[in-house]
Amino acid sequence: MTAQPKSLRKKAPIYIFIDTNIFLDFYRGNNEASLTLLKKLETVKKSVISTYQVEMEFKKNRQTVIQETLNGIKFDSKVSLPAVFHDSTTSKSLNKLQDAAKNKLRIVEKRFLDLLHSPKQTDVVFQTLEDIFHNPSAHVLTRGKEIRQKIKRLAWRRFILGYPPRKKNDTSVGDALNWEWLIQCGKDFPGKIIVVSRDSDYGTTIKDCSFLNDHLLQEYKERVGPKRSISLTNKLSAALKELDIKVTDKEIEAEKTQTTESTPVLPRLLNLSNSGTFLEACLRAHFSKNISSTKILVDEEKDISLS
Repeated sequence: MTAQPKSLRKKAPIYIFIDTNIFLDFYRGNNEASLTLLKKLETVKKSVISTYQVEMEFKKNRQTVIQETLNGIKFDSKVSLPAVFHDSTTSKSLNKLQDAAKNKLRIVEKRFLDLLHSPKQTDVVFQTLEDIFHNPSAHVLTRGKEIRQKIKRLAWRRFILGYPPRKKNDTSVGDALNWEWLIQCGKDFPGKIIVVSRDSDYGTTIKDCSFLNDHLLQEYKERVGPKRSISLTNKLSAALKELDIKVTDKEIEAEKTQTTESTPVLPRLLNLSNSGTFLEACLRAHFSKNISSTKILVDEEKDISLS
């Protein structure tokens, strides 16, 4: 019998497991490219492996991340011109701009409160992840599945023995439960699994190359099969490309920035303008000739766009 050409062979399915912090990063992204990745993730949600543990961790930390982001938005209105300009048109215009900026920040604060008050109606991140966490696919572990008890027992044993993935001072079996579910999915669903995580307990990343923890890789091969494939990446965009989803350079760059940023910034999910800061846009219009000689914008505002 003639072997089938490689071009006609059916491609093995690919599944991705996404760590909680990757999901929370959608609230920290500082440009629209961050959210376009979320939209693309939604198109492949049937390929996402998840657990009720990831759902719990996301919902446990979501409000804190949103609050930290809101707390990071500051506006310093203590801007004064020399007394000689006190009655000038420039001084009056500056005061109007500052008042307008304060009003815009109040609108932003209200939108943040809406995210907390009614996430199912206002939070696109929450909506998308709800579909993933409650997907009826067999590779999504929910509390209603009987196999949950088996996975919990294996996770507890793993935690007691100190096996990875486990942080140094970990007091929770969460990572262990997620890994045991990955092992189970590897057995039940032939194909490749990609773990998307920036946590060092899953492995390490050097420059743009991620390496799954040596013990985890060995264990996976022993328990699932020597020919079964599993890999680690610290970028969701890389996993989406494996699923044949087109990823733009802007999206890759946005996520690259996210891997090195720890301070939350204003997310694009608030539907804010991307045309620069509100004050900056106004100042360009009103003080285009003198903007270089008057320091109006404070450091905290430089990455914030208001509309």
